[in-house]
Amino acid sequence: MNLQKSLLRIVGRQGRFKWGDNYSAGIYAVPGEAPKGSRVCRLNSRKLGRALHLLSTPERIFAQLALYNPDVFELHEQKMLSPVPDIHPLQGHPFAAGLELLPVKGTSLVAEEIGLKHATAVLTYSDGERHRVPHPYLGDLLLYLKPQGSAPYAVNWTVKLSALDFDEVARGNLKSMEKQKEDREKARLRHALEEEYYLSAGIRTARVSRDMLDPVLVGNLDLLYGYHDREISVESNLLEDFSHEIEDCVSHGAPVATVALKYGKRWGRRDLFLTKIYKDIWERKLPVSLFDPILIDHPLVTDASDVLQIYGSLYAGLPE
Repeated sequence: MNLQKSLLRIVGRQGRFKWGDNYSAGIYAVPGEAPKGSRVCRLNSRKLGRALHLLSTPERIFAQLALYNPDVFELHEQKMLSPVPDIHPLQGHPFAAGLELLPVKGTSLVAEEIGLKHATAVLTYSDGERHRVPHPYLGDLLLYLKPQGSAPYAVNWTVKLSALDFDEVARGNLKSMEKQKEDREKARLRHALEEEYYLSAGIRTARVSRDMLDPVLVGNLDLLYGYHDREISVESNLLEDFSHEIEDCVSHGAPVATVALKYGKRWGRRDLFLTKIYKDIWERKLPVSLFDPILIDHPLVTDASDVLQIYGSLYAGLPE
């Protein structure tokens, strides 16, 4: 990797970011930027009005879980951790007007405090002088939330495939005991750096991994997300009537597909009415279990726990 090129790209995209700008990820999910071997994904979001650049399957899964929460109003993926002291990530957002927000320390200072050798890159200046400067680290997903009636806050999600992956860099590789010990210490310091960086601004970091989520939930989130931003060119009154009939079906334990077939036969475009079903589930208008397969030609399960209650701790900020 060309560290000078990487540094200039990240700082160029995010070094002067302020609310109101179009957010640009520090790394794009494209060849030449994403790490080799990563399973990149660009995820269009209606809520954010842009595509998210995600570098792994677990990042995609947790981005969908984040956006499922109606309290999440923004999400920054591949977010630069500033090497120098900087303003709180929420500073300047209209929701945060009047709030006293702590700044972040900067990773250079945090690295010095915890005994981590900070990543660096060599920059060549216009006069030919070469200087070694701190290279920015990147976080995975930074969530911004505003519960109804409460102040906004941020939560940092650091994402792995398995919870064990937080304990060791390149955990699956064959290595000597000495190398294994070295990689465990690297992992400990890297995660401590990120956690302390955000903690300095009063932001909690949650470690999240694919193996902590129910596989059926993962499949359902992916299914629903695929429909969430599709346009439905049907009159609003007709869609409202359709949704009421769907609600009745669900409450009486009848398959909702029959209603979609009926409306499709009468009004055409059955696919649009099917889309409306999935959109209503995604938008939490239908109290359907996401821990059971969503089969619209069968009665939908409604008596399971709510996803946002089961995983509510992931969205929580620091205790006051």
